[in-house]
Amino acid sequence: MNSSAPERPTTDRPRRRDAAASRKALLDAARALFGERGYDRTTLRDIGDRAGVDAALVARYYGNKAGLYLAAIEEDTQDAVSARRDLARIGALADFLVARIDDMGGPGAIFRAALGEEGDEAVRAEASAAVRRAMIDPVVERMGGDEVDARRRAELAVASLIGLAVIRPTGFFPELTASTRDQLVGLIEEAFGPLLGE
Repeated sequence: MNSSAPERPTTDRPRRRDAAASRKALLDAARALFGERGYDRTTLRDIGDRAGVDAALVARYYGNKAGLYLAAIEEDTQDAVSARRDLARIGALADFLVARIDDMGGPGAIFRAALGEEGDEAVRAEASAAVRRAMIDPVVERMGGDEVDARRRAELAVASLIGLAVIRPTGFFPELTASTRDQLVGLIEEAFGPLLGE
């Protein structure tokens, strides 16, 4: 006679994954990791581990790693696009970007692409288009006049802010790292306001 206790029937059913939650978890993890490490040094396994879901779901929701990166770039610019009218002035744009730098602790996916760190040409082209839509076009529209000149000036200002996004968290320039958000925004307005006709 078998003295072992009978196996208890399980009532636990496999939990259904919430597809929207899994998709969001992957995107949030990807944004963080791409911002920290860049495209090439981030693996799908890293993203899945950070998200707490199977990395194979990337293929289902985003197609591949490049598709996920493009989704991360689009997400990175959503706040900027929704605040489009506010970003037409350098102070508002600077405040938005400095806050993003401080919140993310680094340049983020979109700025890494702008720096040419990503080898995928489609990724770089999409990053460039996203930055133009969210940060260059509003300034150009506000400035009016010669569009080529306005675009050149806006690109110079945004390129400088991208440089700030990269260098502020590193401590390489201690005064920039130690400055408060308000101090940095004030300096940026002072430096670039006249260039952008403000």
